[in-house]
Amino acid sequence: MREGDQSGHGFLKRFAHARQSSALFLAIACLFVGIAPPLLVKSLPGTADLENLVHDLYRTALAPEVGIDPDISIIHYDDVTARDTGKTSPVDRALLAKAIRAADAGGAKAIGVDFFFAQPTDDEDDLVAAINAARAPVFMIYADPEADRGAFWSAEISVESKAHQDDLWGRIARADVTKASPMIGTDSANTARRWPTHRATSQVSLAGAMAGIEPGFEGSIAYSKLATKRPGTNDSYAGGMFPSFSLTSFREPAAAQAIAPFFADRYVLIGLDIFNADRFPTPITRVLGEDEIPGVTVHAHMLRQALDQNFPAPLPVWGIAMIGLAMAAAGAAAGMLDKKGLLFAAAILIVFAFLAAVPLLAVPIDIDMLSIPMTGWLLSFVLMLALSSYLNAARTSRERAFARGALGKYLSADVAQEILDDPDKLSLEGEERSLFMLFTDLEGFTRISHTQPPRATARILNRYLDEMSDVILDHGGTIDKFVGDAIVAFWGAPLASESDGPNSVACALALHNCAERLRGELNDRGEALGRTRIGLHYGPVVVGNFGGKQRIQYTALGDAMNTAARLEGANKYLGSDILVSAAVREAAPGCAYRPLGQIVMAGVDDPIAVYEPVAGDKADYAVQVEAAMAAVNAGEPDGVTDLRGLHENFPDDRALSGLIERLDAIKGGKPYVLGSK
Repeated sequence: MREGDQSGHGFLKRFAHARQSSALFLAIACLFVGIAPPLLVKSLPGTADLENLVHDLYRTALAPEVGIDPDISIIHYDDVTARDTGKTSPVDRALLAKAIRAADAGGAKAIGVDFFFAQPTDDEDDLVAAINAARAPVFMIYADPEADRGAFWSAEISVESKAHQDDLWGRIARADVTKASPMIGTDSANTARRWPTHRATSQVSLAGAMAGIEPGFEGSIAYSKLATKRPGTNDSYAGGMFPSFSLTSFREPAAAQAIAPFFADRYVLIGLDIFNADRFPTPITRVLGEDEIPGVTVHAHMLRQALDQNFPAPLPVWGIAMIGLAMAAAGAAAGMLDKKGLLFAAAILIVFAFLAAVPLLAVPIDIDMLSIPMTGWLLSFVLMLALSSYLNAARTSRERAFARGALGKYLSADVAQEILDDPDKLSLEGEERSLFMLFTDLEGFTRISHTQPPRATARILNRYLDEMSDVILDHGGTIDKFVGDAIVAFWGAPLASESDGPNSVACALALHNCAERLRGELNDRGEALGRTRIGLHYGPVVVGNFGGKQRIQYTALGDAMNTAARLEGANKYLGSDILVSAAVREAAPGCAYRPLGQIVMAGVDDPIAVYEPVAGDKADYAVQVEAAMAAVNAGEPDGVTDLRGLHENFPDDRALSGLIERLDAIKGGKPYVLGSK
């Protein structure tokens, strides 16, 4: 087996092993990434906030729109009441007693009191009497410092407050006055989204106690939205569905008696509605930008949910894990796709559409939206997409690096990258195109190589070809081949550009400057290098892959290639360094050229007009030469005279000297016939 075959076989084995290792790692990562983020997302600060936002958006969008609630009313101890009574904490308990009596007289089904009684007051006996005399069941919140772990009373006041609370409860003679928990499930931002977490020592929540349900549900609060705000009211979409009355309305007996019938067969909640006290943001207030709602209104929503027996089940852990694994697998698969392709875009759309549809599908089958880890699943997809994309890029980087390096020897970096990005742009079959073809040759290199050691010759030639190749590639050219010290390059294949013409002419000038610089450096070291002759032509050729079954070469064939080669050789007779055809001048008119007459090259019957491209200060000089040649072509004798005058100013201009000699030799204006190369 040849050394190259052994190397290739070893590469294939390493590549296959790398693919297997990558696949195993991807599978393990998929298992971890598919399960961990969905299960942990709610406990991480950044992702938990995002998860809550997604929940709030869906909760608001899917919340049922309702009218005025037929079963629940609220009596608020509001800012008006506080102003009228001059009391905020503790509240006016005599006024509270009047409200309880009115609700009971009106036939309330149950009365819930959302107040703590932690301080003694002169009017609390009236409150106790009203509670004892009520016919309707009464439910009062009871703060238990041990059960709620100091959530309501600080350690400094808990002993004294609990003692007075217990004293008040001890004076309530009715056995059916029920203690209830004041707890609402809130997050770090105090947003009320869920029912309170239940512990073994916990009391049932106020809403649960009034509805007669067993404690244990810890899911989301099923908020509804008010369908239509009543004109002239301060209704909110988050709480306006519950008829409410200000506690100050019960100060006068006649007013209390008039309001009482509105409580018939209703659950009546009495609680605080004072600015900046006991208020909570909810999913709906956050999304709609409404003010926070009172805690008693949150209890009303919970009571409505309990009365409706609307307790959706949490999504099972296995369900969370299965969807997480599916999302991770989708991310891994998408990472293998072309990121610019339609298939990748379609995959992304499908994944996002699926995620968006999950809550919509969960609600009809009674799955709690709060248990759906939308952000966690999305994170599983994104993490696996990123990891898979990275592994896919790493797996192909060596092949792409090899291909880029191979193409970069002959193509410009931009063209090589474009072909790597879209291989279809590289035609593997011969096709006819018009190209700018460039030939270079070192003058007298064979003779010079005999005067110095072979190693020195090889070193000089390699440096020369390397630097000249860089110039060609920097100008967007394609290197066709090296023939000894000669270089063949072209523009317009495998990819064509509108700048091919100007680039090819600029490259010819840059190649001349590069060769002259290198020649000067070598001469300074006592090493020889001849002049570089350059020919450039534009014309139709057949370009593509040519060769046999074992070897192929991407090259161009055609008479236009031969013309470019002959132009390079014609420099020897014309004394010029660069020759371009009239076809180049027409295709790249933005460059400056000076005419060097018409010549007939060996093997070509038709004469061809040739030009030498110039740049910088020589552009004005070229204009003068062109004006003189126009006079010559018009048969005016002053034309040659003008050329002689220019030559006196530029006596070292070999090309101009040769032009004058040819014009003297072809009197009558016939094209000058060159010898063979």
